[in-house]
Amino acid sequence: MEPTRVNQPVTYDAAAWAAIAALCFMVAACQWVAPVPFEPRSSVGLTVACAALGGTSIFYRTVRLREEFAVMCIALMQVILFSAVGIVLSYLLARNGGALWDATLARWDRALGFDWMAYVRFVDSSRLLSAVSFVAYGSLIPQIVVLVCTLGFAKRFAALRSVMLAAILAGAISIVVSALMPATAYPSFLGVTNHDFRHVNPWAGLVHLSDLHALRDGTFAMLDFRKMQGIITFPSYHAGLSAVTLWGFWSSRLAWIKWPGMTLAALTIAATPVNGGHYLVDVLAGLGIAVASIVAARKLVLWNPDLPGLTAWPSRRSREASAR
Repeated sequence: MEPTRVNQPVTYDAAAWAAIAALCFMVAACQWVAPVPFEPRSSVGLTVACAALGGTSIFYRTVRLREEFAVMCIALMQVILFSAVGIVLSYLLARNGGALWDATLARWDRALGFDWMAYVRFVDSSRLLSAVSFVAYGSLIPQIVVLVCTLGFAKRFAALRSVMLAAILAGAISIVVSALMPATAYPSFLGVTNHDFRHVNPWAGLVHLSDLHALRDGTFAMLDFRKMQGIITFPSYHAGLSAVTLWGFWSSRLAWIKWPGMTLAALTIAATPVNGGHYLVDVLAGLGIAVASIVAARKLVLWNPDLPGLTAWPSRRSREASAR
């Protein structure tokens, strides 16, 4: 048996599952008060993916004992489930938003000395900078998958669980705050489109507008995973999740992936105002939430509730392997 690594505490998935369950409860409560029709066929891919990952994790904990594969499968399943539940909750909460905060957020940016148009024009002046920004902004999901596999194969389970929980906590906080402070993003506020730039395409700051307005005016027809977009502006979850990812790559302690991963995550944060159309204060708020979530997650992954029937699933060996 492989010796226990003393620098890794024993950690658990309980807090992450509890957070996802809490979000599911919030979705159910919203649907109970004011239901929105749901297209069940759009969840087929989600269901198949989660079933496959869950079944694979059980296989690698009960039949062929490979704890790293089991932990990676659970982490990826949590990513998929949180993404699905989180986007539904963000849509449901957006229906009750008050006045838009765009003017206030832009005023805060000016107070910080940030000129969004000047920043975007600078990036737009170079085809290379524009391409790097576009690729970096769109690379967040692949970054997470690579990070999960890296930490999993390195058997850094404490870091992996902390990253997953921090991502969930940061997302949950961002969803709730965005409902209290709704905004559309710079492109809509300033009335610009991709046609106003040579190379830059602030697509993420525009693609969500139809859904956001339909939700706010009561004309949104149906929840469909195949069509739903990220509608959070303040705080920027894209920046927050990138910060969590950056910390995750740093926690890998593997130089060959640590520095490239951190660099790409930092570029993703820098690209968020450009391709995402975000206010600078969106990014700063997202980073602040990410830091708080990381601090909380590192403590919460140590939580082991006294629920023998659940904590033993799918095998008691999983708790022993967590210390490696």
